[in-house]
Amino acid sequence: MVGVAGRSKGCNTCRRRRVKCDEAKPQCQRCTKAGFECLGYERATQWRYISVAPRSISPMYAPDFVNSLQPGPTSMGFAPSPELSLVGFKREVYTAHMFGNFVWKSYGYLWLDQAAEGKLGDLSLDAVSALAQLNFGLSNRMQDIQLRGAALYGKCLRVLADELGKDGTTVHGSQRLVVPILVLMMVSAIQTDRTAARIHLRAIGKVLKLCGPEAFQQQPLLNAFEAARATLLIPSLFSKRRTFLEEPHWQEVPWALDPLAKPAQSLLLDILVTVPGLLEEDAHIDVTIQPNNDLQSPSLSLDEHLTRRTKLCGHIAAQLQKLYQWRWDWQYEYGQCVTASESDWQSNSSDSRGACGETAQLQFSRSVFANDIMLYNAALMWLMALLWKIEPSKAASIIDNCAQRTAITSVPSSTRSSPVLSPHDIVFEPLRRPGASSSIRDPALEVCRVFDWQCRRHEQNATSAEQTCLYLFPLGMARAVLDDDPDAQEWIDNMLDTSPITAGYGGQGGSIVGFGSYITEVALDPTIMDCEGTTTQATQAGTFGKTHLAFPTHLRQPDISAGPSNSTSVVSTSP
Repeated sequence: MVGVAGRSKGCNTCRRRRVKCDEAKPQCQRCTKAGFECLGYERATQWRYISVAPRSISPMYAPDFVNSLQPGPTSMGFAPSPELSLVGFKREVYTAHMFGNFVWKSYGYLWLDQAAEGKLGDLSLDAVSALAQLNFGLSNRMQDIQLRGAALYGKCLRVLADELGKDGTTVHGSQRLVVPILVLMMVSAIQTDRTAARIHLRAIGKVLKLCGPEAFQQQPLLNAFEAARATLLIPSLFSKRRTFLEEPHWQEVPWALDPLAKPAQSLLLDILVTVPGLLEEDAHIDVTIQPNNDLQSPSLSLDEHLTRRTKLCGHIAAQLQKLYQWRWDWQYEYGQCVTASESDWQSNSSDSRGACGETAQLQFSRSVFANDIMLYNAALMWLMALLWKIEPSKAASIIDNCAQRTAITSVPSSTRSSPVLSPHDIVFEPLRRPGASSSIRDPALEVCRVFDWQCRRHEQNATSAEQTCLYLFPLGMARAVLDDDPDAQEWIDNMLDTSPITAGYGGQGGSIVGFGSYITEVALDPTIMDCEGTTTQATQAGTFGKTHLAFPTHLRQPDISAGPSNSTSVVSTSP
C-alpha cells in the first residue's frame, strides 16, 4: 500500500516514485518497462526517535546536558535527534541522585536498594520515588519536581494510614511496612516537618511491637530493623524515656538464626538503647530529691535519693563494663586493621595537630571499622558523662574498676579468628586502651581522629557492603564536648565541609539530643577534683537552654543550594 508507512511491499524505486509496484521478483516489471533501475526490496535500517516531552522546561533537557551523555555521532554516523530528552529515564535519574547521598546509602543498605527496585511492594517503591523526587527538586531548585514528589508523598501517607488502620491481629506481611515508614521519615526530615516526623516515629514503634522481633530475622528486613532501632534511639535519648528495644529478646531474637553474624555495630546499639532508661532513672532521682509536702522527712528523702543514685551507678557501671568488653573483643579480632602514619594533617586543618595533640594520622582497612570505633566512643561518652554527673566523687574509681575487671577477665572467644593471646599481649595503639582516661574529652578527640580518615573517603565508603546507621551522631557528641576549644571546632568544621552532604552539621550550636546538659566541668577535666575527693562546683559546660533534637543525621539531606545554615533541622518535641 503506497504512502502508508511500514505497509508498502513494493520495491525501493517504486516507493521513491510513489507509484504502485507489481512486486515482481527479482526486479519489478514496472521499473523495467519504464526504464528505471529497480533497487530491489531489501530495506535499510532507519533510526528514529520521536519525543513527546516539552522542550527546554528544565536543565535536564538542555543541549549541553544531552551532549554530555552523547558527545558526538556514533561510528555508524548516527547522531541523536535534537529532541532527545531523559523523560523516559527520569525515575532512574532521581533515584541515582538520591543514592549519591552516601549517608542515606549506608543507612539503607539492602532494604533501600530493594525498595527502589520494587521488590518490597508498591508502597515502598512509591515512598522511594517521593523521596527521590523531593530530594532532586530541592537540590536543583526545580519546583515542578518537588510538587510531584510532595503529591506522591501524600498518596503514600494515605495508603499507609489505611494499612496501619487494619485489624491489628493481622500481622502477615506487616513487617514490610517498616521500610516505607523509614523512607517517609526521611522525607519528613528533608522537609523539616516535625509533626510528620513524630507520627512516623510512633508508626515505626507500632509496627515493631505488632510484628515482634521474630519477623525481622531475614534480610533485608533485618537491616531495616537495625535502621529502625537507630532511628528510635534518637528521640528516646532526647525525651529521656525508656525504650522497649532495651529488652533482651529485642536484642537477641532478630539474630537468633545466626548469632555469630551479628555485626559489631549492632552490639554497640544493644548498649546505646539502654541509655534512655538510665536517663529516665536519673531524671526521676532529680525530681524525688525534693520533699513532696511539709510532712515528708527531708532526711528520709535524702537517704532514698542516695540509695537510688548508688543503684543507678551500678546499672551504668554494668553497661560500661559490657562496653569495655566489646572493645577488647574488637581489638582481638580487628586490631590489626587500624594503623597510623606520621604524615601531616594539612588536608583538613592546620590546627588539627594542636587540637588533638597527636601527630599520627589514623588509617583503617575498611570504613566499617572506623564506624565501629566512632560509635564505641559515642557510647563511652554517654556512660562516663552520666557517672560524672551522678557521682562526681566516685566516677573516676568506677571507671578504673570497670576497666581493670574487663582487662583481667578478657580472653578471646573460641569463635574468633585471631590467635589465642593473653590480655597483656594486646596492643591498642594507635587507639586508646579502655580505661586509659576518665575524661570525656579523650573519646571525643578519638572520634575526631577517626572522622578525619572518614571524611577523605566519603565516596569510597559509600560503596561499602556494610550498614552504617549513625554516621554523624558520634561527631555531633564530640562537637558538644569540645565546645570550648576553638581549634577543635575549626577542625570539625573543616572536616564536615569536605562534602556538601555533611557541611554545616551542628553549626547552629547547642548539642545533639540534649547531651550537652550532661557535660560537667569535672567530666571534661577530672583533675579539678581536690585531694579530699570532693569537687568544685560542677557547673554545666555552657549548654543549658541550647539543647535540641536534631533530625536523625542518617536521614537528613541538606539543601545544598540554600547553604550550610539550612542543613541542621531540629525537632523540638519527642514522639
